[in-house]
Amino acid sequence: MGEKKKALSSNGLVAPMAGMPVWYSFSVFVLAALCLLISPLVLPVMGQESSQDETSWMEYGERYWPTKPVRGGVYRIAASKYVGLMNPNHWPVNSWIPINFMYDRLIWINGEYKPSTPFMAESWEYVDPVTIIMRLRKGVQFHDGSFFNAEGFKYQIDWIKNKKNGAWSRAWLKPIKKVEVVDEYTVKLHTKRPWAGALGILNSVPGMVISAKALKGDVALGEAKKLAKKAKAAKTKAVKAEAEAKKAVSKGGAEAEKAKKKAEKARKAAISAQKKADDAAAKAKGAQNLDTHPVGSGPYMLDTAKPGNYLLLKRNPNWWFGKHVGRPDMPYFDGIKFPVIPDPSIQLANLKAGKVDEMDINKSQYEIVKNDPRLTFHVNPVPHVNYLFFNHTKGVCQDIRVRKAISHAIDRKALIAGTQFGLARIASCLYPVDHWAHNPNLKPVAYDPELSKKLLAEAGYAQGLKIKGNVPNNPESQSVGVAVKAMLARVGIDWELEALDKVAVSDRLKNLEYDILFGMWPWVHDPDLAATGMYHTQGGFNYGRSANQKAIELIEAGRELVDPDQRQKNYFELEKVLYDNYEDAWLWYSMEIRAWRKNVMGWNNKMYLEHREAFRWTHPLWFKDGHP
Repeated sequence: MGEKKKALSSNGLVAPMAGMPVWYSFSVFVLAALCLLISPLVLPVMGQESSQDETSWMEYGERYWPTKPVRGGVYRIAASKYVGLMNPNHWPVNSWIPINFMYDRLIWINGEYKPSTPFMAESWEYVDPVTIIMRLRKGVQFHDGSFFNAEGFKYQIDWIKNKKNGAWSRAWLKPIKKVEVVDEYTVKLHTKRPWAGALGILNSVPGMVISAKALKGDVALGEAKKLAKKAKAAKTKAVKAEAEAKKAVSKGGAEAEKAKKKAEKARKAAISAQKKADDAAAKAKGAQNLDTHPVGSGPYMLDTAKPGNYLLLKRNPNWWFGKHVGRPDMPYFDGIKFPVIPDPSIQLANLKAGKVDEMDINKSQYEIVKNDPRLTFHVNPVPHVNYLFFNHTKGVCQDIRVRKAISHAIDRKALIAGTQFGLARIASCLYPVDHWAHNPNLKPVAYDPELSKKLLAEAGYAQGLKIKGNVPNNPESQSVGVAVKAMLARVGIDWELEALDKVAVSDRLKNLEYDILFGMWPWVHDPDLAATGMYHTQGGFNYGRSANQKAIELIEAGRELVDPDQRQKNYFELEKVLYDNYEDAWLWYSMEIRAWRKNVMGWNNKMYLEHREAFRWTHPLWFKDGHP
């Protein structure tokens, strides 16, 4: 603990009060524009225009905030972890908040989690089921002074799709056959099949636009390093061959001439390799690794990176969006600092002491601090679904009666009250209640322990049964596991519960060594990602544990239904199929609690809930008097 205090003091932060407990928190992910200063944008989809008012998120007048923004000051956001790699397509990215400040996106999602709000993509249209025309924004300047255009967009997509570049997001772009440049600001996406999830994917990591100039420099730098390594190896080989030739010559005989030719060949190869390395180094001159030197077009850019200690971003004076809406002072802070403070209790101590300006509050902390007059709070839903997932392939949960018994044995209200401090929403299925793909006709599974006992008896377990499984080994998940274990015990189910680290959990998943597991699917945006991930046999987190054929058919259909109404009906039906089969025991949808110091201005929570990302990342906050 002494070492942690010492490390934090270098950031000018304060230590917690004596006796303050240690809590753990989730790390989660700024405010309104002049509608008359930007042209209306329509999003035609198969001949239909969007019915949403696509400019309502750009309100910057008094309805948004009663006072005018003030420039100045460095804003401080408590970070549980250092950001990690800063090319969002490389892993690990430990915190997405700094990433969102540095990179603008093609499309934003709205309050229903629909990717419907144009940003760097000005408009788009499915001209047929396998062709999307996208018109890109003019005048977007990157941090390195280069400009966004169709050629740059194509280069980024091709870069992600190229396996040798190591983009973890590459699989998401598999449906793309090719990107065609139509003109300087228009591209045409040709897909291998109808791809309904295209906009959702381009709202996510592949749509975080990177400077093509910087990407090309990064590639050149990597190529230079690779060729330098080859040149070094070739030189070593040549030196060795020369030594062997001298040795052979000294001995004389027929082998001498052969060794001399081999040495000459190696010498020429070394010269050639060195020339290639020198040429590559010349091309890479001035280039930097994007993992540590990010180049986007967002409101803030990299200033100072101190891994494990803090990240400092500085204001982008040429943010295209601020100019676009007639507000060149946007963003308003001179910089944003992310001090790394792993312990939520220390974060809170620093927030109260005025050493940080924003943090995510752990649910266990909320009751203690919610009436603090120095702070402002907002409790909002986030699209995370928490649930127990069943092994349908091995063990007792192959029987739907056992799955029903487990699900009806869980008192979800009590679970939320006891482990989430009441700050969550009861779940009925995969998609959160405010998500456009959520089936509103589905009700949460009722708590009915007597029904559970009856079902167990019908399944042949009148005397009870034992099941095995695990939860992640963090305090919040362990508290959930203990609570669920007690609820199951009341109906005669003994859950042999283990708390395991991520690697061990992954092994259990892959080997199907469990009956039930507790987990979470975070950030349920495009409905296909979660559905495929969990319920398709080819999904990355299925591992053969679920093979509901009707659900698989609906998942595959949902990928190709580019008509939004048809796609919504498809996912309503998918949820109904999963629900009726008790595919899993869905527990709750998460909530987040964000806290600010009172002198932080510009957060309009009503607009945030209505427009989500489109609001948050286009409405920068500011200090009331221009300094912390």
